[in-house]
This record gives sequence, C-alpha cells and structure tokens, in this order.
Amino acid sequence: MANTAFIILDLQNDICNKGGIFHKNGLDVTAATTIIPNIVEMAYFCKNQNIPIIAIQLSVLENANKEAIGLGVYKKMMPFLEIEGLRNDSWGHDFIEEIKYIDYKIKRWTMSSFYQTELAKYLAALRINTLILSGFTTNGIVETTAREAASRNYKLFTLSDCTASYSKELHLTSLTNLNNFTEVITSKQLIENIQREKK
Repeated sequence: MANTAFIILDLQNDICNKGGIFHKNGLDVTAATTIIPNIVEMAYFCKNQNIPIIAIQLSVLENANKEAIGLGVYKKMMPFLEIEGLRNDSWGHDFIEEIKYIDYKIKRWTMSSFYQTELAKYLAALRINTLILSGFTTNGIVETTAREAASRNYKLFTLSDCTASYSKELHLTSLTNLNNFTEVITSKQLIENIQREKK
C-alpha cells in the first residue's frame, strides 16, 4: 500500500505497563497488554513493506521547577500527572520495549495527535494519504485521532485487534463509531489484503 503509514498511539510504559503510573493509580492496563503481540507483528510487517511507522507519545511539560504545566483537561481526568508520569527522558515516557520498529516519534501534549504537534508535517512530507491506526485506548486517543484524520480526508483503517480500552464495552462501542468513517479490520485481514494486492 503506497502512501500509507502505520500509527501507534500511546504504547508507553506509564500507560500500558503494570509498573507504570497509570496502573499504580488504579487504571487496569491488562487490556493493553493483550494487543501488544498483534501490534508487534503488524509493525514487523510494515517494516518489511517499507510502510513508515509513526509512534505518538503523550508527554507532560514541566517548568524550570519541574512542575507540570499545560495539562489542560488531563488535570481533571488524570490528576496524578501533576505529580509524576510521562516526563521526558523517563522510563514511563518511553515506548514499551516490545515495540522495536519506530521510524518517527511525535510528542503530543493534549488529547489531539494533530494539534500543536509535528504529525501533519511528517505526513505531508512523506506524502501519506492512508493511515493504519493502533493503540490504547480505542475510545480515547485512537478515536480522537481517527476523527481528526477523517476531517483531513485521510483514508483510514482501524485495527480491531491492535486497539483496546479499559473495558470491552468501551472498546466495542468505539469500534462501532469508528466503523462509520474508517474501515475496521483485524491486522491479519489487512496483511492478507496487502499481500493479495501485491500479487
């Protein structure tokens, strides 16, 4: 698939690892761990197909006194981020170790992968018109990114087995919404489709 990029959203230690700050503050990350093998397999496939892999990284800004600034809505949603978590150059901020193939890392500061980030610049420079979406959570950053991308006229695939939420109900409800403006498909189905197109 020419002009396609594989997007990995928020697969960071603080968000997806049981040793991370989210889990320590009562958010069950079990669902995130179940999708990791599928994302790893998809990333390996994309690497071999020369499909760029772009990983989006939720980040917390700090002032000179190491105090969190610019949290916006996250101040209410995840108040623990005022104290710790997702800081630059920290283990929690890093992507989980299973994700080996990343061509571009892009920090996001808000609920948006596009607003005040470099994502649009990278996609334009790479001449991307199709996005394959994966990450955690389906009803959070995945759906938000999909809606923003759809409004910019990108063709979209959402990988149902490479996305997850804190509950199965939230995940399935979000996939239903996403099916209105993206093609919801499993990673294995998409790989088979791409291989078939190449024959």
